[in-house]
Amino acid sequence: MSANNDTSKSLFENEIPKWGEPYPRKLDRQSVLEALTDYILGVNFRGYRPDFRKVLAVRSSDRTATLRNFAPPLRQEVYYFIEGEIFAEVGTTKLGEGESPAELAARLVEEVYEQLYIWVAYDLTKGSPPGFRKPFDHPPIVKGSLHANPEQVTRDAARREGVNPGFYLPDPAPPSRAETAGEDDVALEEVLNHVSHLVRTDFRNALPEGDNPPIWDLPLIGVASAEDPLFERFQDPEVVGPMHRLPQEWLPGARSIISVFLPFTGHITEHYGREQRYSAIEFSSGKWNGSKFLNVVRRLLIRFVERHGGRAVAPNIDPRYDSDGWRPFWSERHTAFAAGLGTFGLHQNFISEKGALGRLCSVITDLELTPTPRPYTDVYHYCLYAFDGSCDACIRRCPTGAITSTGKIPGRCETHGNKEHFAAWNYGSCGHCSTLIPCAREIPPRIRKTLSLKPRP
Repeated sequence: MSANNDTSKSLFENEIPKWGEPYPRKLDRQSVLEALTDYILGVNFRGYRPDFRKVLAVRSSDRTATLRNFAPPLRQEVYYFIEGEIFAEVGTTKLGEGESPAELAARLVEEVYEQLYIWVAYDLTKGSPPGFRKPFDHPPIVKGSLHANPEQVTRDAARREGVNPGFYLPDPAPPSRAETAGEDDVALEEVLNHVSHLVRTDFRNALPEGDNPPIWDLPLIGVASAEDPLFERFQDPEVVGPMHRLPQEWLPGARSIISVFLPFTGHITEHYGREQRYSAIEFSSGKWNGSKFLNVVRRLLIRFVERHGGRAVAPNIDPRYDSDGWRPFWSERHTAFAAGLGTFGLHQNFISEKGALGRLCSVITDLELTPTPRPYTDVYHYCLYAFDGSCDACIRRCPTGAITSTGKIPGRCETHGNKEHFAAWNYGSCGHCSTLIPCAREIPPRIRKTLSLKPRP
């Protein structure tokens, strides 16, 4: 009975329903109301003093929320700052004349409850599963080269016969659109500084285990134009597929995409041995708990854009986000490729200037930012196997045979046994194909010598 309950809980915890379906694990509204009432009561005592230490803590077991000061994170909780995150504007929680804390709390919960339970569902669900599946207002607009020029795509596919059709084919990439009319609405350096400050200071960037070491190191940031023709190319079936929505479909009037690569710190992999079958617990925890922090970055960038007078959408935490099997409606890796942050490897991981040991997130905005240049034309440019055939480290590292000379076989990683090994922790991610290989922490030096790479801000 215990084993069946554990299986049921695991499946249930990863389930996100279609929009409008009954969902018994939705965020407990009454607990949010009580926590927010308590917060409003406290910050309006003898004058109004918003408390930037207070977070709404939500437990995964029952989706109930409590009010607390931020502290080292716990494994089965997620956290949202009352001021600046749930409520962007200081003063939102100030009582009006004759208004009671309960009345103000009820009004504010009415405004933010749907947003909050969407955040919670994404933050407490492993990986990048299908989302709430709230439908788009219209079918996808398909402008891929297969639609525009099917003969060219057929020739390209034939020329690269033998490449895994589920993998990004190494077609030459056009230059990024680096020209803009007039000045940027915000400097890229300002965006970088803002995200870097979050990574350095936010208490959620920490493992819940041990001495709570940081998960993420300082980020790399790139920008792509919403008009870049690569986004149309992503719709081709041998790239992502026609389900991959264009930037303008996520955000009408979209002009730029901000892409962020976060590298894992050395703490995450320092106990990852070359001969061990299963991942280091720090790595599996870093993947699971680090995913929550990726959503923190997404939300921060949305607020940042709004403070600069713009609008922003983070597709991977948007209710319309979905996937068709292993093919998402928005691919963070392909977006990062368009933004000049790096290329793909044989292992299907993304290789940045800081290597493949990291994760990606992005937001689409109507602010104008100058696209960062792409110092590559081939989508495998940073992969030694594609460069000169000298490296097959990721093939040899994979314990399941998921990585072959033609790419990665989707889903085979699931046969590894890592999830069963870490069942008590509710973790499961394997990191063999991104650890202890030449591209783990850098672009391999032999490739770097062929590039004229300037230091990224």
